[in-house]
Amino acid sequence: MWSLPGGCPSTRAARLLLFTAAAATLSLSACGGSGDPQEAAPDAPNTGTAEGSAAKPTAPPGGVSYAREIEPIVSETCAQCHTAEGPGTPHLRLESAGDVAAAAELAASLVASGAMPPWPASPESIAFTGDWSLTDPEIQAIVDWAAEGAWLDVEPDRPIVPQAVFRLDDPDTVITAARGFDGRAGDEDQYRCFVYDPELEEEAWITAYEFVPDQAAVVHHAIGYLAPASARKQADRREAEDDAGGWECFGASGIGLNEIFLGWAPGQGPLRMPEGSGLRLGAGEFLVVQIHYHFDVDAPEDRSALALELAEAPNELDEVVVEQFAAPAEIPCGEGESGQLCDRSAALANALEKYGRRGVAADGIFAACGGASSVSFEDGVASGSCVNPIRAHGQIVSVLGHEHELGKSFRMTLNPGSAEELVLLDIPRWDFSWQLNYHPREEIVVGPGDSVLIECSWDRSLRDAELEPAYVLWADGTDDEMCFATMTVRQLRQ
Repeated sequence: MWSLPGGCPSTRAARLLLFTAAAATLSLSACGGSGDPQEAAPDAPNTGTAEGSAAKPTAPPGGVSYAREIEPIVSETCAQCHTAEGPGTPHLRLESAGDVAAAAELAASLVASGAMPPWPASPESIAFTGDWSLTDPEIQAIVDWAAEGAWLDVEPDRPIVPQAVFRLDDPDTVITAARGFDGRAGDEDQYRCFVYDPELEEEAWITAYEFVPDQAAVVHHAIGYLAPASARKQADRREAEDDAGGWECFGASGIGLNEIFLGWAPGQGPLRMPEGSGLRLGAGEFLVVQIHYHFDVDAPEDRSALALELAEAPNELDEVVVEQFAAPAEIPCGEGESGQLCDRSAALANALEKYGRRGVAADGIFAACGGASSVSFEDGVASGSCVNPIRAHGQIVSVLGHEHELGKSFRMTLNPGSAEELVLLDIPRWDFSWQLNYHPREEIVVGPGDSVLIECSWDRSLRDAELEPAYVLWADGTDDEMCFATMTVRQLRQ
């Protein structure tokens, strides 16, 4: 999903439909209410229901109260995605108690199975803020409420008020590229770079940002590279040479910029910097935003936007930077598979022909991480690992892991094998659709001399059976793979 580190795999059309249906119900399992539900609840159960739904039975003795037990869950977790302009509203809108009651049975099945709400990080990870996962009593309450008939002890038109916001309410500026991009169904891996210019006349600091994909069905990652004013002529020239909107840019920005400044992956909302910190933008500086498109469905022209909140007192802020880490991705053909591309050299040559050297990092990462000793393949499961040095000095703001569609697990460990070893992020069941930024609850300070172990695994059986058998390695294609991580760090003043 990330570009220097590579492209994000897109979900196939069938998987997209499955995900959107699940996503709709997912937030149901985690939303909460507004105000004091006990004050709002009438003395006797209200058996009214949402328009078009069957009448709900009177509350059974000792039954689950919607007002006291269900509404708080919905308001705190689901409502940020499934109300107002939240990303889940095209699939399921939860604006009222009646909406929640109408979707109760589906919500109960999703939370009981663990499919919803999406929180891939396991308890082996450090504690994070904003944890969407539900407690066992909360899950049981939803299941019991649905089984009892999803009765309402409030009016069905009682509104759901989200306790968290998935979108920036009032950004200082919203930027789009001068031209959008309109690909065609079947154009699987298009990497396009665009100029996003905040037109700053003096230094400013980003305190929060949100990438808003316009055509979400085909936009599969976005990475922003900070560009100096001196690079604007080169960017304009690249754009003028390509009449499709932006310019082609496998690997990174296409104008010599490789350090990630900001980014977006599926499942992410706005990213807010800690109080007193921000991403620094100099006068005249602009962003080159690389977007990976995968047109497994047809879609109108994409005009994705970048919303920014800017600081008023920049000189008082600590600077936030993004560290990048990687490990090899090497997945041989499995038992019973054969073909020309099962040879690594042939697969590598094929990837180089499609994406160029900037879009195929396999050899460089493999060598830097120790070669064959850093990878394995057994019983259809491949793994890769690498210890990466940390360059920045400061407090960890967030961590993120990235793999493509064959991903099985991800793990990120600080100072492995030492007395200070700490599992920063453990994802035992990888889900491409939810690549979240995780924010540590406690203060963790890192600096030169510290290191991070990145470990990924892939399940060969997850590869699309309709594809030609091939050795899968690190490259920008949707059907290629990656093992990549970022660590956002608030730099400490000396």
